[in-house]
Amino acid sequence: MSRWNEGHRFDVLRAIPVVYGTVWSLCVALVGTLVVFLMAHYGEWGPERITTAAYVVHCLAVLFGAIAAARQGQGRGWFHGGATGLLYAIIMVAIGLFVDNTFTFDASGLFRILLMSVIGAFGGVLGSAWVRS
Repeated sequence: MSRWNEGHRFDVLRAIPVVYGTVWSLCVALVGTLVVFLMAHYGEWGPERITTAAYVVHCLAVLFGAIAAARQGQGRGWFHGGATGLLYAIIMVAIGLFVDNTFTFDASGLFRILLMSVIGAFGGVLGSAWVRS
């Protein structure tokens, strides 16, 4: 066995809690998006129901990513969670700008970024309360 495989593979990723939480957020968002796609494709969902489901998926993704980041950070959970929510929101804004130019820098767009950070901070508080002892 090589030296690289002896330790944990994700030690480098776990060393930076915000990146670790963001990766968790992106994985949850990917799974949630696939579920919404399948439900919309095989069900009878209208556009407004798909939009609502997409917002719920993003909120849950930030919440679970913030919990994971706070558990790795072992302190200042609100900070790690809020930073995870902010980084996730920035990634989503970048995807929206480059792919379809759907994001607008107005009050509602900035409110969504702030909302992701607040949800992340709340998830960070929950995650720091659930730290393994």
